[in-house]
Amino acid sequence: MDARSGDNETLIQRTQRWGPWATLAWAAGAGLVLIASQTAGALVFLAWTGLLRRGAAIEIDDLNNNGPVLAAAVLLSTPLVLGYFAFAVRLARVPFADYMALRWPRWRDVLLGLVALAAVLMIAGVGATLSGQEMPEFMTETFRSARDAGVLPLFLFSFAVLAPVQEELFFRGFLYRGLAPAIGPWPTITLTSAVWAVVHMQYAWFFVGEIFLLGVVFGWLRKKSDSTILTMLLHGGMNTLAVLSAGAMAT
Repeated sequence: MDARSGDNETLIQRTQRWGPWATLAWAAGAGLVLIASQTAGALVFLAWTGLLRRGAAIEIDDLNNNGPVLAAAVLLSTPLVLGYFAFAVRLARVPFADYMALRWPRWRDVLLGLVALAAVLMIAGVGATLSGQEMPEFMTETFRSARDAGVLPLFLFSFAVLAPVQEELFFRGFLYRGLAPAIGPWPTITLTSAVWAVVHMQYAWFFVGEIFLLGVVFGWLRKKSDSTILTMLLHGGMNTLAVLSAGAMAT
């Protein structure tokens, strides 16, 4: 552990923070806020576009692959979830930036993160080729529907910026800060990576496994750099590549 990381961890240990059980309780509440706000965002979009008019049939599978609906859901949920965490951290009486490790990473950590991310994506690509995996239909369908609706910029912003910010502050920010001092960094990294992977069950199991591996890498980088800004940037870059790849495959 370098001097900066050690000083930051000592600072948090000397100030108040939520313990493991309180952290899990707050996280459960955040999950409810996330579900409720994303559902509300989807309903608002459907009402605005007239799809909720009486007699209109709406299939759940169609909504799950609807890029504009998902973008609207993320757009509404992000400020509400971040506001919820800001309230929880305020009650812990720690500055939000310190609690969530919102610090600019050093250049060497950025370089290490890029190399690690490239290695995971390369390994996953080779594994996908050898096992005959194809790009998830979820990605191409959401891109195609966003393109056809003329909301690609909003779609890209939601998935390349808002979703990474929301997820990294949830898993590598709030959960890591509350659990790591109690159960250790690596059990925390493993647990949060598993939960993060499970919430992406719209993908096939191969890609859920890839997401778990990415979560472990992001957690390791969070531990090493003491920066969630680094994992946000890498997560955002990864999502941007995924959207661009989906665009290349969509016809």
